[in-house]
This record gives sequence, structure tokens and C-alpha cells, in this order.
Amino acid sequence: MATPDLRLLFHILESERSILSRTDQKALTLLSVLGVFMVFFIVYYGRLLVNAFFVTMLSIYFLAAFSTIISLIRTILPRFRRDTGGDSEADLEKDPTFFGGIRMFSSWTEYHTYMETTGADEEQAARMLSKQIHALGIINWKKNFHLRWGMYSFIAAIGAELLMILSLFVKMGLEALAS
Repeated sequence: MATPDLRLLFHILESERSILSRTDQKALTLLSVLGVFMVFFIVYYGRLLVNAFFVTMLSIYFLAAFSTIISLIRTILPRFRRDTGGDSEADLEKDPTFFGGIRMFSSWTEYHTYMETTGADEEQAARMLSKQIHALGIINWKKNFHLRWGMYSFIAAIGAELLMILSLFVKMGLEALAS
């Protein structure tokens, strides 16, 4: 079997790492923006009318805000299980491409020796990179799934908050016209 071009594997690996980083940055930014809007909401909370519309919008707001927080935390800290894919137990224990596997080496010299022997065999190096690319692809898919749900929830929370604030301004405008 032909050995895959390692340059292509490194290019794909860098692309997956870039997506991983951008997804985390988007989630952190969205959490920050949600926090700003929550503080903005607290300022107007005491002036809002207590009626059926307000109670409904407040319920939607809190459910959507909590859903946003949970989704974005799941984006930043995804849970996944390793697919063994027929690998031997020894291959799974010392995976030199992830920090969990790197820590299994007792010293940097043991790690260096392992990487030297792995790097000498292009087929084994290509397999190791392919496993890492596959794992990052799965992680990226899960992160983007949760980020998308977080964005939908964020839009619902901000929409409910803006409707409540709009109702406050309409009430204030009507009171100003009446006096």
C-alpha cells in the first residue's frame, strides 16, 4: 500500500487545529457578550412590568441563557471517547500526539526514542498522523455542534431580553404621552 504524502497530512492537521482554536475563541466571545447583556438586563429588571408577557419572556430568557451557557461550556470542554479502531493496547497507552499519551513516557529521552523509531517508518508516522486528524475531526464536529446550539440559544435569550426592554420603553412612552 502506498504511503500517504506526509505534507498533506500535516496540512490537514494544521487546518483541524486552526478550526479547534477558532471554535474555542467564538465560544468564549459569545459567553462574554452574553455576560454583558445579562448585566445590561439587570439594570432594567427593576423597572419592568410584571404581567403575563413579562413572565413569559423572562422564562424564555432564563431558559435560553442557561442553554447558551451549557452549550458553550460543552463547546469549550467537549466530552468524547477514544475510538480504538482495532489498535493494540500498547498503541493506545502511548499515543505521542496527545498530551495524555505523552505523559505516559517516563522521560523526554524515552519519548524522543519512540518518536525517532516512529518517524523512521513513514507508514507508521502516516498512521499516527491520520489517527490524530481523525480524533481532531471528531472533536471539531462536536464543538461546532454545541457552538451552533449555543448561538441559537443566545439569539433566543437576546431576543427575549430586547422584547422585555422594548416593552419597558413603550410603557414609559405611553406614560409620557398620558401626562
